[in-house]
Amino acid sequence: MPTPTAQANEPSPEASVRRWRVAMVGCVVVLVFAAALTSVTSYDTWVHLSLGRWIAEHGEVPRHNLLSHTMPDRSTVDHQWLFQLGLYGLWRLGGAGAAIVIKAMLLAMAFGLVAATACRKGASPLLAAAVVLVAAFAARFRFTLRPQVVGFALLATQLYMLERWRAGRWRGLLALLPLQVLWANLHGSAVMGCALPLAYAAGESLRAVTSRRLRDMLPVPRPGRDLAVLWGVALALVPLTLANPNGARVLTEPFALAGVQAGSGLKEFLLDRATIPWAELWGRHVFFTVLAVLGLLSLAGSVVRRDVTEVGLFAGLLWAAMHSQRFVGLFAVAAAPIVARNLSGVGAAFGRLTGRANGRRRLGVLGSVVALACLYGCLEVAWRGATGEQPTGLGVAPGLFPEAETAFVQANYPTGRLFNEFEHGGYIAWRTRRAVSIDSRGLLAYDAAFVRAYVGAWSSIERWREVCGGREVSVALVARPQLQRHFRVDAGWVLAHQGDVCAVFVRSAAPPGPPIGSAGAQVEQATSAARADD
Repeated sequence: MPTPTAQANEPSPEASVRRWRVAMVGCVVVLVFAAALTSVTSYDTWVHLSLGRWIAEHGEVPRHNLLSHTMPDRSTVDHQWLFQLGLYGLWRLGGAGAAIVIKAMLLAMAFGLVAATACRKGASPLLAAAVVLVAAFAARFRFTLRPQVVGFALLATQLYMLERWRAGRWRGLLALLPLQVLWANLHGSAVMGCALPLAYAAGESLRAVTSRRLRDMLPVPRPGRDLAVLWGVALALVPLTLANPNGARVLTEPFALAGVQAGSGLKEFLLDRATIPWAELWGRHVFFTVLAVLGLLSLAGSVVRRDVTEVGLFAGLLWAAMHSQRFVGLFAVAAAPIVARNLSGVGAAFGRLTGRANGRRRLGVLGSVVALACLYGCLEVAWRGATGEQPTGLGVAPGLFPEAETAFVQANYPTGRLFNEFEHGGYIAWRTRRAVSIDSRGLLAYDAAFVRAYVGAWSSIERWREVCGGREVSVALVARPQLQRHFRVDAGWVLAHQGDVCAVFVRSAAPPGPPIGSAGAQVEQATSAARADD
């Protein structure tokens, strides 16, 4: 029998649970940080770097398509100018490695907040951490050097503050006001920063009204004064979002772009905006499928608690994610706390039925850490087997970008208009400071008719001649075999260099460069200099 002194030294149950929660959230932060240390693989990263450099040099936000010679006067809306400026500054200070580490820190913070939100909702700390790790792997294909990683962190912060409000701590909502101004200048997902608090306010108001007739609502609806604060903050976020160089267009442009994509038939052209193919639900997006299925199976818990806010949030973002892959990450951030809370409720109910109500805590903190580490290892193996994407590293992923080919062009054909693939436009603009024909922004920066003509050139030599012939193009960097065939059969073009990523073609009337294979040392020297910048 323990002595009174020993009993006094034992931590209280509340302290033990708090320690368990901190340990599990800490594990999530460490493991997500490790998962996010991935090499540069996104074509958009180079577009953001190029625009960030221009902003730093000119001291203003671009209003037109600065990177292109095909549509230089087309008006553009640069939602993420502040991210681009910050990315360029990080790149100058520490290269790709510094930018990747900061990206990993932002993502670790985001999913750490998601785990803390799940625990605040009442989820078992171990189960919350496990579900959040699955959610992180569901969103991992978005762990690139692009502004959506900041959007994940801001969304997770907003959800955490909203759940604090539901627990009766409303003052944290005031922090959302300056964060929304920041969000409006970092990423187009700032529209979510307006929509989510409004959705919470509507859902909580509905719960407050129906609680007069329906009992046993969990969490208990907040009183009218707290609802007034939530509505006030939610409505104030809308005008605060306009505090950006593009004004109201930060709110309207995402919907306008969606309409253009649907009307042009080019929605599937950009993979992150395309719908999820059914075949990929058990391949590249298997973790999204697991999270969605677990959520649907356990959503009855939200229904039993009459939590219309949770049901509406989960269902709305699941629908959005199924229709556009760019919403998968947002769904993972918002759905993980709901899934963890409902699964914990199922576990508790099962424990009561079997008389093992305390079984979920038998592992203890150390056992829970080991279990999470094992789960992470399994998820990592499954991820690499299903996707083979996101190589780990602090540099630029090899073999994805035309490093040697761009160096060859700059060394031998430093002038003249370029034709390039849309994937490589940002990289070429960053390395050469030359205008390109198209880049990975697609319909954000180019007319639908031009993009359709470019896509049509892949299979039609007549379309290809239309795209290249009338634009005084003298040098082409071409990766797709079908496009290379067009250049090879046309007598007006000659192959100047065959690289690992692209073939370089020049007009037969262009000043001759060195023959193929004789410029190896020159290209290697220029490529090495480019890699040193990274």
